[in-house]
Amino acid sequence: MTERFRRHLEALVGGDVQKHYLLAVSGGADSSVMAHLFHEAGLDFAIAHCNFHLRGEDSNCDMQMVQSLANQWDVPLFIREFDTLALRENSGLSIEMIARNLRYAWFEEIGREYDFIATAHQADDVAETLLLNLCRGTGLNGLASIPPRNGKIIRPMLPFSAEEIRQYAHDHHIHYAVDYTNTDEQIKRNRIRHSVLPVLKELNPNLIPTITRNCDIFRRQQHFFQRAVENIKEELVTPKEDGCVVDWNTLAQHPDREVILYEILSDFGFSSAVVTDLCNHTDVQTGVTHTSPTHTLLVNRDTLEIRPTDTVETETFVLNSLEDLQQFFTVEKIQTGEPIVFPKGNKTLFIPMEKLTFPLTLRSWKHGDFFYPLGGNGRQKLSDFFSDHKINQFQKQKIRLLCAGDAIIWIVGLRSDERFKITDKNASYVKISVKGK
Repeated sequence: MTERFRRHLEALVGGDVQKHYLLAVSGGADSSVMAHLFHEAGLDFAIAHCNFHLRGEDSNCDMQMVQSLANQWDVPLFIREFDTLALRENSGLSIEMIARNLRYAWFEEIGREYDFIATAHQADDVAETLLLNLCRGTGLNGLASIPPRNGKIIRPMLPFSAEEIRQYAHDHHIHYAVDYTNTDEQIKRNRIRHSVLPVLKELNPNLIPTITRNCDIFRRQQHFFQRAVENIKEELVTPKEDGCVVDWNTLAQHPDREVILYEILSDFGFSSAVVTDLCNHTDVQTGVTHTSPTHTLLVNRDTLEIRPTDTVETETFVLNSLEDLQQFFTVEKIQTGEPIVFPKGNKTLFIPMEKLTFPLTLRSWKHGDFFYPLGGNGRQKLSDFFSDHKINQFQKQKIRLLCAGDAIIWIVGLRSDERFKITDKNASYVKISVKGK
């Protein structure tokens, strides 16, 4: 086992194993044996231990065991304690996911001074993760299960089964902690470990090595597939400063459009349901939008436009004076008698002094808004105005309205309201311009 460990470690780190390692040690059998193998190999390492305080005094006993191990070998030790249950409140995540996120974030923080961060995942973990992913629904990436290396994170125990590791611990008198929660079959992974894998091993006594080999094949296929997808992306996706544009006209004709589109959209958090909807209706109407937790997708005639969802500029500002107005616009008071020069476009609002009554509000538009377009024939919904002027979803997100009460004075930069126009050319008025224009 020692020789297999060293060969696998050499493959992970690119040959020379004389590196600076940070070992994630929980105190259980897998991580305790991993630490022992590193020590026996005479390698330079430190130990990191997370105490999640999920098992009462047992959690503290695990921490003390790891402390004793570090003291015995005289290696650096890092310990971090978390109030995991408190952090879980209102997070919407499982306790396992919370602990995982906390663990890896901390490892990344303290691991900057180390060449590699080693975790003790082993072959049975690979099989369990594969089956979990299959139950949840997965693509090639999920079939590949746990990668041997991910950046600085390496997993040198993957060649070994749980049975081999425990036998090694027994033969070398290595003490380790036993986590009683690992028997709780309310946890899906435990149910797979104790109820599913034993049945599958009856069908194939060599199940764990078989799954390990298959996952390695899936991983290679995933890498090949990903390179092919990246080449296709280069042809179909045009990056933009705040998103990208997909050549939907070309992609819609591709026989594997659903697979390709999934690979494109998953980068932006869109679900497979969005992909299916688009691919089953290649004649999707222009202007249709889909949203992910972070991005908005807009269907144009020949393209799909993807941008971050704008959530920053939705605040409503109350303006109580010309000074407040000047925070957002260039404001100029024009006295009676001076000639009015109306520039082309709608970047400037001209409003009689007596019609500019405070407080004003500066806000986003909402469905149901209407105004009386300057020079128009009466009332118009903003949604119709946007359609008439071919203003898309992303442009709408950035539009702001200057309002007096419920009345819209100005769709900023686009059109002012007939009710607030200058009717007396000799009246005093205020000139309000979009800054920088």
